[in-house]
Amino acid sequence: MTTSHDTPGFDHVESDEIGYEPSHVDAFLDRARRAEQGEGTLTADDVRQARFATVNGGYAADQVDDELDRLEEVLTSRERESAQDGDGWSAALAEDTRELVTRADRAPAERFRRPSLNDAQGYDVDQVDALLDRLRDTLDGDGDLTADDVRRASFGSADGREGYDEAQVDAYLDAAVDVLLRRG
Repeated sequence: MTTSHDTPGFDHVESDEIGYEPSHVDAFLDRARRAEQGEGTLTADDVRQARFATVNGGYAADQVDDELDRLEEVLTSRERESAQDGDGWSAALAEDTRELVTRADRAPAERFRRPSLNDAQGYDVDQVDALLDRLRDTLDGDGDLTADDVRRASFGSADGREGYDEAQVDAYLDAAVDVLLRRG
């Protein structure tokens, strides 16, 4: 059983730097910690999708993000343990894994759509494909990619049609984090 943690004291960034709006973070984390203690309806997906306004002098984003990652892992573990229908959980996980694998099995440089505008920023195709290859190996049981590896992945930029559409890649990576956490 996971125990709740005391509220972490987040550092504030310098007054001329951008950080997360403290009141937004505090309100959300209050809800998340109640969920961690078994109260409320906040899910791991809600934690993964959390976004905060930014302000000068706000909370240090990396510290808040680390706490969100911890809470997401706790809630995912709890959801897995309390799944009413173990077969349903397993079937959903298998289907979600198949969807990730199907895209990863596409030919390199053809795994995601390209930005529709020539001057739009996209992600470097080779770097994204390299991460997908590692993910594919992990989903097959031959790799060691973790949810944190995927969360922390960053890619060089590419202009327009030379890159992958950032929003589509980000959505896929969110799904990959979810599957990796649910697999335990």
